[in-house]
Amino acid sequence: MWKRSLWVLWLAAPMFGQLDPHTLTISASRSIYLQPDEVVLVLSATSGVATSLEQVVSALSGVGITSSNLTGVNNTAAPPNLQWNFTLTTPFSNLTATLGSLGKLQQSITQNNSGLTLTFSVNGTQVSQQLRQSQSCSNSELIADATAQAQKLASAAGLTLGPVLKLSNAPLTQPELVVANFALIGFIVPNNFASFPVTCSLAVEFRLLP
Repeated sequence: MWKRSLWVLWLAAPMFGQLDPHTLTISASRSIYLQPDEVVLVLSATSGVATSLEQVVSALSGVGITSSNLTGVNNTAAPPNLQWNFTLTTPFSNLTATLGSLGKLQQSITQNNSGLTLTFSVNGTQVSQQLRQSQSCSNSELIADATAQAQKLASAAGLTLGPVLKLSNAPLTQPELVVANFALIGFIVPNNFASFPVTCSLAVEFRLLP
């Protein structure tokens, strides 16, 4: 689904002084709405104060955790422990398998008397980097939107819309992570999550003719 919008950036017409050539710049944008395709999980491993990050990561490596997944470390007062916090993303299609692996790891860590305990929860959904990168913007559609608006403004000023002089692309605006705070027990992936927009923008500069 596309959503379009237009902005007039700058109009150099006779009422603004005798600039030559006269130009008109229109910024056009369209938004592509994407469905989230990944679930974000939060893992918390509690250890003794002498435990290193390498030891914790090694214990969690079976579910794909590396040091790059670490989001923070907290101290607990009683008893004195460290709480290591990680995030893990998984596609919807792998969610059941990932939750099963986490459940088994949680049990094995406790049974092995490793000094670690593990908790985890579902924290939200997001659009994957792969899905974002697969989206492409159509300059021809953005130019058509800008041309239609420029034609109206040129006619209102008693001028004729001339050729395109310059195009300026703006970077894609990517969707943000949406935190949903789902309960882990009995968690079911809904069929319809809220969609997230990827916005494309293009500034089009036209020549204005008498």
